[in-house]
Amino acid sequence: MSYYTREFSAFFDAYYTGWVRGFSPRLAAFLRQSAPATRSVLDLCCGTGVTAEVLCGEGWTVTGVDRSPGMLGVARCKLGGLIDTSRLRLSEQDARHFSLPRPVDAVVCLDGALNHFLNRADLERCFARVGAVLDEGGQFLFDVFETAHFRHWDNLTLIDEADAVIAKRGVWDADSGTGMLRVSGLLEQEGRLHRVNQTLHSRYFGPDDVGKAVRSAGLVPAEHDIEASYAKCESGSCSRTAMPCRTIYRAVKPSA
Repeated sequence: MSYYTREFSAFFDAYYTGWVRGFSPRLAAFLRQSAPATRSVLDLCCGTGVTAEVLCGEGWTVTGVDRSPGMLGVARCKLGGLIDTSRLRLSEQDARHFSLPRPVDAVVCLDGALNHFLNRADLERCFARVGAVLDEGGQFLFDVFETAHFRHWDNLTLIDEADAVIAKRGVWDADSGTGMLRVSGLLEQEGRLHRVNQTLHSRYFGPDDVGKAVRSAGLVPAEHDIEASYAKCESGSCSRTAMPCRTIYRAVKPSA
């Protein structure tokens, strides 16, 4: 998985969180309806804390786990008040090896974070940890990007705004379902210029990959009535095609 730098994290929070800001309230509504007894939620690969803030607003206790100090730094700056009230805890851990002091009622992982795993073994390690921290009857809701999201990686794209001039260029290998993207440029915040320089690696995981990882963790695939796929996000080529950007999955830990 890629480590996000502090500068890229600030750029990501400003420009690439539109989808998750719109989806997180719908996710919270689904959790309220499907599991009214929910009290604690793990936001895995929580990034800059967009979803964690929404979940805390529902009255739940949230643990945000991310391996990127840059992402967590942005989250702490924005959500320090929630941390002070003990509603939110942020922890720097790898999604393949994390642990929690006690089980949680639900785990969420959004915005294609799982696509940063470069092989199915790592995806299965992550899901095994999810299964270990979920309480019986708890649910796991997550998304993975579809290939439409990555097609623009073969091109040069430019963001030219008042506070950011950012170029993106890379390669997406459709045969292997893997790719690399370089994001570089300048971001202005509070009168200071910050150099953004980040290389991203991602892999496509299809339904078979996801299903095997879910079952290997002792979880059971489950239906949901949240919209299953989305055709647009501001960070991918899916914004210029009708093909789905990502797919939402749900799995449940059986009761003994």
